[in-house]
Amino acid sequence: MTLAQGDGSGTDNPDLLRGSLGVGCRPGTLCQFPAPDLAVPFTLPAAPLPLSTPEPATSAAVAAPPEAAPASEPVQPAVAAPVDTADWGELGYGIALRGAYVRSGATERFEMLTIPSVSYSRSGGTTDLALNASATLVAPQSDDARVGAANVSADVVHRLSPSAGLAFNADLALSQDAPDGLSADEADLASAPVSVLGTAGLGYTHRFGNFTVSGAGDIARDWVGEAVQADGTVIDNSHEGATRYGGELRVAYELTPIVGVFGQGAVGRTEFDGVDPDLGASRSGDDFELRGGITTNWSDVVTLEASIGSGWRMFDADAIPEAQTWLYGVSAAYRPTTTTEFTASFDTELTPGQGGSGASATYGVDVEARHRANSWLALRASAGTQWAVPEDGSATSRSYSAGLGADFTVSQHTTATLDYDYGLREDPAAAIASRDEHRISGGVSLQY
Repeated sequence: MTLAQGDGSGTDNPDLLRGSLGVGCRPGTLCQFPAPDLAVPFTLPAAPLPLSTPEPATSAAVAAPPEAAPASEPVQPAVAAPVDTADWGELGYGIALRGAYVRSGATERFEMLTIPSVSYSRSGGTTDLALNASATLVAPQSDDARVGAANVSADVVHRLSPSAGLAFNADLALSQDAPDGLSADEADLASAPVSVLGTAGLGYTHRFGNFTVSGAGDIARDWVGEAVQADGTVIDNSHEGATRYGGELRVAYELTPIVGVFGQGAVGRTEFDGVDPDLGASRSGDDFELRGGITTNWSDVVTLEASIGSGWRMFDADAIPEAQTWLYGVSAAYRPTTTTEFTASFDTELTPGQGGSGASATYGVDVEARHRANSWLALRASAGTQWAVPEDGSATSRSYSAGLGADFTVSQHTTATLDYDYGLREDPAAAIASRDEHRISGGVSLQY
């Protein structure tokens, strides 16, 4: 879990490339690779971007990592069907206009947001394709306008045979927080750093009777720009840029049509661009992970996956000690009707750490609920927390978030949204140890 007000891309977090989630996986290690059985259709989202899509760089709500193939489709507000071009696929486009009131500590500000989006999808034969692009343009009341977030993604699923399939996904994301946003590590900033993250991953799955073997490989690259303080001082964050390579293998066995077990292993390497000035050494190094667990699926109404394992991280620099920690993962979903869904996840990861400490064990909890009350009203709520425990016993940093939202279908192409989000970050190593933010936003979305 990360706070969307900066989504982990600020100077407070040098571990920008979390790599434990491979292609087709979501928090809590709940993974779903391409459907190996052609009798069970597997389609990527064909609809345009949801009208309720939150502003990823300007909201304190929980942000989920990119997913190549979600384990379950969230309940979405009713939107107009995109243009159906038959064999050419489906094209959707839209724009959202929103206003936001933000209060952080004793300060307050108003923002106007413009969120254009476009999507394309095609499902036919053995290959499914989905392309999505969106941007969040933020115009503060007293500062220059900025691109709060921008994202371009591509997802491809190809069935090689009734028992084998490939999945590919690529994502390019840009984000910039407000100078006094939740991810800002320094005080009195005139502009927060711009972060650009690019990822690409390839997954393969094959079914042998009751066994399913899945493998995935990924590469990620992150660039972090300079931050500028109010007095003109430039803060160099180039050492936070990093390149990550990773791969994982998962073997699952279906004990019954409802219950299964699995084991998985992952290996990765993260190479940072420079020496961390707080630590006096580079955090580059290798990481390894082994997990085992159980899965259940009762008619897609209740799904559960739980795992336990161990993670190791070894640094290239002798000054940083090796670290090992227990890893836990739980991901559950309950969908009693087609209009109501509850999801919850708990995940653990061993990260390169931040500040003057070495590796940290990061724990995250996320809860989300969605409900469509009727044809014109959809409700949603979410809450989450994350805390990082340095292996050397240094102080723990924590973050919390919660949000409520509603979507009102006005007409075939128009939806009104109203949201309240709250975020709190407590980091003893930051210039301002505690930051909080209240955000109320609303607006209109047009989707075609």
